[in-house]
Amino acid sequence: MEVVGRAGIVGGGIAGLGAAIALRAAGWDVTLYERSPEFTEVGAGITLAANALAALDALGVGDAVRAMGVADRRALARNQDGRVLIDAHISDFVGGLVTVHRADLIAILAAAAPGECVRTGARVVRVDADGTVETETGAVQYDLVVAADGVNSVVRRVLWPGASLVRRTGITAWRWVLDVPAPDPVGVVLGRHGECGVVPMAGGRTYVFASARKGITSLDHFTNWPDPVPELIAATDRSRVVVDELVEIRVPRRLWCGHVVLVGDAGHAMRPTLGQGAGMALEDVVTLAAHATDLRIYQDARRRRVSAVSVVSRYGMRVTSPGSTTLAAVRDAALVATPNTLSVRMFRSVSTRALGNWQPPVGRVDPQ
Repeated sequence: MEVVGRAGIVGGGIAGLGAAIALRAAGWDVTLYERSPEFTEVGAGITLAANALAALDALGVGDAVRAMGVADRRALARNQDGRVLIDAHISDFVGGLVTVHRADLIAILAAAAPGECVRTGARVVRVDADGTVETETGAVQYDLVVAADGVNSVVRRVLWPGASLVRRTGITAWRWVLDVPAPDPVGVVLGRHGECGVVPMAGGRTYVFASARKGITSLDHFTNWPDPVPELIAATDRSRVVVDELVEIRVPRRLWCGHVVLVGDAGHAMRPTLGQGAGMALEDVVTLAAHATDLRIYQDARRRRVSAVSVVSRYGMRVTSPGSTTLAAVRDAALVATPNTLSVRMFRSVSTRALGNWQPPVGRVDPQ
């Protein structure tokens, strides 16, 4: 295959590894810089909806990820007092959902990324718009630089210095994985000032997530919530719980600057309401590989989409945890009064409108 050009990728997470696979398959000579000495992922579970799975298919690893899926099962949406608001199945809400541990997804992507392209233990200290990537050992110029270095992106800070790109939400999030099968019921509990979810994972494991509005900083807030939330909190080693404040990245007017392009959280970190952080990153890199020689096309294809998903993710939290007893009561009454089939259709409609029926601009690739 004729080499299209030289691409440098900053960051070895989901977006960076995906970009390495996609660009290499599209004919680029790729070098990926990861500051850690090995690929590890501090995190917990991650949910992959239909669009993320389509992107993983395009990267050639969709089957490996789907093999980690679990059988569909009953899932409830309840309120903080335990009242059932929606009684359905997991697939009714999100379609082809697969939940995996972040470390497992990283391992699958790392195995598919060309080993000779990867430089671990390489900390990038500066990137210029002309495509120059500087590490502690020297500088190299590329035809394309992919900034996949996450929420605290060094590249974004240098080349997109606009004020207030990072928005703090004041919302605390907790995520953890238990090495026990998911109990019944799974699903979500929608509270007044927070929410909690229980999701089954392959290998007899359970992914639990929770979030709470400003002023609530302890998991103890959830210990009197409906079962099985208290028992799942009691069963975990809290030192293994990932705790952080949710932040958002305001999507820049331009996702590219000179020879440099933003992908994933570096360009559009969003609230996890739709579970689309990884999905948007994977869409980014597959789209980029198809249009890497003209970043204006990538811009047109991605900016409106990620902006819309980010907005829906932000305002969706007004439903899942409205921050008001009155508003929560109105939400609960509306859902109880609505037939299950109509409620599910409504949630699916919101998700579909936000995500659309996304398809990769390129077909399945075979990692080299």
